Amino acid sequence: MRPLTDPLAKPTEASLATARLRAEIVGGVMRPGDKLKLEPLARRYAVSRGPLREAASRLAAEGLVTIEDHRGFRVAPLSRVDLADVTATRQRIEVLALEDAIAHGDLAWEGRVKAACHMLDRVTGHLEDRAAFAAQHQAFHEALVSACPSAYLLEFRARLYALTERYRNLAAEGYAAGRAHRDVAAEHQALADAAVARDAPRAAALLRAHLAETARQLIEAYPELFGGAA
Repeated sequence: MRPLTDPLAKPTEASLATARLRAEIVGGVMRPGDKLKLEPLARRYAVSRGPLREAASRLAAEGLVTIEDHRGFRVAPLSRVDLADVTATRQRIEVLALEDAIAHGDLAWEGRVKAACHMLDRVTGHLEDRAAFAAQHQAFHEALVSACPSAYLLEFRARLYALTERYRNLAAEGYAAGRAHRDVAAEHQALADAAVARDAPRAAALLRAHLAETARQLIEAYPELFGGAA
């Protein structure tokens, strides 16, 4: 797989600001619709306004920030329509990446998938440790597609994952409660088994259903956002 960026290159101030701002938006520290006040953020991040403005522009391209003419930047809003669009697009993109991974994966890839599933299973039942679940959940989904040879496909998949994760973090309390009534571990195990068995049609169907169920639970967990049709 050809990397899109040089892993040995020293990160610029704009890159560091982008990573930090993305983490705060995805993590729910910054709420939907919040105005990005560049001067306070620049002081907090210890960077000048230029790199921070570039960071906000980069995140606008990722769908996490909106640009308002002559008014600066805001954290992108959320809606039922947006979640449905993100979910449907992620189903298409992640299934493509998974099918490619199944076609190109070797024994090392199988080992990564099994190990990631095992690690995720160890933390799935501990609803109080959301950070551990989030980290292992991301690692599992990344392991599933890690043998996909397309760097562009993997980068787009990662952006869509982040958009979904923002919904999950903003609805953390309700989503965690809903997950207690859902056999998430069985869903992940079935998905891992199908992938390692090279059963691409079954793995694709399981992944689509898994993502759709997550979206449904998020809508139920965030009634103040999803009370209406939009």
